[in-house]
Amino acid sequence: MINKSKFVSLLRNEQGFTLIEALMAMVILVVGIFAVMGTTGTVMDKNENSRKSSIAMTLAQDKIESIKGVSQAWLLDGADGLDSPGLVGGVWTADAGGETIDAEGNAAVAGSTYDRSWTITDIATENFLFDVSVTMTWQDNGTKTLQLNTQITQ
Repeated sequence: MINKSKFVSLLRNEQGFTLIEALMAMVILVVGIFAVMGTTGTVMDKNENSRKSSIAMTLAQDKIESIKGVSQAWLLDGADGLDSPGLVGGVWTADAGGETIDAEGNAAVAGSTYDRSWTITDIATENFLFDVSVTMTWQDNGTKTLQLNTQITQ
C-alpha cells in the first residue's frame, strides 16, 4: 500500500518546465531563427554582387587581352582618341558607346547586362607605348562601374 504523505509529495514535486519557461524558450528560438534568416538573405545578396563584379572584371580583362592580340599584328596608333575603337578591314573605327554584352561576353543578345567601353591612347612622350582603359558598367542595386587600365608596348 502507498503511503498517503508520499503520494502527496509526489504530486507537489516541482520537476519539469512551467508554461512561462516553455514560452520564453520558444520566443528565444524564434528570434534566433529570424536572425539567421535575415543574415542568409544578406549573404545571398552579397554573393550575387560579388559574382557580378567578378564577371565584369573578367570581361574587362578579356577586352584588354583582345587588344593585346590585335597589337601583335596592327599598330595601335590609328586607334588613338577613338571611342571604343575596333579594327575593320585594317582601319581603326570608333564604336561610339562601346558594346552591351552578357555574362559570357556575347554581344547584343537578350539579357545582356554589361556595358563595355574602352580607349586606346598614345603616350606622346614614349615611342610605341599606349594606355588602354576598359570601363564596365552594370546594374546591381544601382549603377556599378569598374575600370581596368594597362599599358601596351609595340
